[in-house]
Amino acid sequence: MATNEDSNDDWWESVPCHFIWDLEKEVTVHFQTVKTNLDSKLETRKVVDWADSACDLLLFRGYLEVSNFVGVQHNSWKAEQFFQEADREAVKMTDELERNAYGTIATANRLWALKKETTAQDEVKANERASLLKVLENSWKKYQNNREKREKIDAHIGTVAAFALSRLGVLKYKEAERRYRYAMKVLGQSVKSSWCQSLGMLIGRQSKHTAPPSPRPPEDVRFYKKALKIDPYNDSARCDLALALGRIPDRVQEAKRIIQQVDQKYCEIFVKKARFFRGQKEYETCLDVLREGEKLTSPTAKLYHQFALVYRDLSKIAHQEEKFQMKHEYSEKEVHYLDISLEIDPMNFGVLMDRAFSYSMGRQFQNAEDLYLHIMEEFKSSPFDLLAAQYRYAESIVYRNARCMDETSANAFEEVIKTACSILSTFDSLGDEIADNWFVSISKERLEQYYRTNGQKLRDLRNRTSKFGF
Repeated sequence: MATNEDSNDDWWESVPCHFIWDLEKEVTVHFQTVKTNLDSKLETRKVVDWADSACDLLLFRGYLEVSNFVGVQHNSWKAEQFFQEADREAVKMTDELERNAYGTIATANRLWALKKETTAQDEVKANERASLLKVLENSWKKYQNNREKREKIDAHIGTVAAFALSRLGVLKYKEAERRYRYAMKVLGQSVKSSWCQSLGMLIGRQSKHTAPPSPRPPEDVRFYKKALKIDPYNDSARCDLALALGRIPDRVQEAKRIIQQVDQKYCEIFVKKARFFRGQKEYETCLDVLREGEKLTSPTAKLYHQFALVYRDLSKIAHQEEKFQMKHEYSEKEVHYLDISLEIDPMNFGVLMDRAFSYSMGRQFQNAEDLYLHIMEEFKSSPFDLLAAQYRYAESIVYRNARCMDETSANAFEEVIKTACSILSTFDSLGDEIADNWFVSISKERLEQYYRTNGQKLRDLRNRTSKFGF
């Protein structure tokens, strides 16, 4: 390993940290969504004592402030605050190797942030840089000749990378999974509950492209159970376990028993419990959970979004039962809670999409289409969000035209196909994701029906889509 004595001033640039993990490549999610979710977790930390350190979260959050993601306005001062807080968290750790790993990343991140500053050459910055280099050299060199300890430090560092990777979209999931599995293999009894929970979520997100179910429990279920074995008080993992089991027909009763064991009272828990009961169509119980969550000091946008989704479901049921006055009342409540949610988080993609849809269902088509266009512009860097917004925009035009296709709606559906082709030309590994994407398949069907009397356009459509395998 190179050191300062080797006269290599750039030796520190190869030390593992967020700035060398290529986090900005092949990202398929919107920066603001990532940032908002992390900030929400940090708010949770103020009211709940976490069993595990928040270092991985703080380090990633600081990195975002000086990263090159689309939409970032660099704030090196704010990044430094997060990195320093992570450093302070690391110092408190009782495991020396874990403390070394987190401290190393925090110091390396601080050096990179310093390098990015345009004023980094003044005397104060030069002194700060020299001090950080000395700290980093001491921590990075400390166990270089101890293979076993070095491997454990690398495993701890890998979980910090995995935390970040798991939040950057489908193309990052496999690498995040690999790093968590490696850490569990190397660290044995030092494995954390939060790692098992994160691994369960990663496996669940990827499961739709895996082999048919086996008689054994799904792997995500096994990791949620392991998370609870390590930390029986991890109610967030308990909710995830109930949600996973609730999707397995013959294990729904087991899932209901597990969700009843959840007793922690913070917003994330209320949202997950609400998702569970809404999934089981137990709407009154769901509303009871949400009303309890609403009593918190700062209910989140996600909590009010769940309110809206419940009332949307109830509105559909009332329509089916021809209870049209009740349908209208539920629809008004849906809009009410969507608007509250957007007041709290104006850039929440799911809420924006549902608000545009509610405009369309209320026959306010211009409002709907204007909002969809706004969403497309804001989320154009997030390919799957863009696909969803383009599809809903096209469907809104069809609905406005008494459910009939015309040239305007055909052009809108063509944009969905164009985006799908663009995604695959950039990320060829997303073939399964596009092939299974409902928005893409329905858009293609709509266009095939519309072009059935225009052989040239139909052949062109099929040639373009077959080239990319959908």
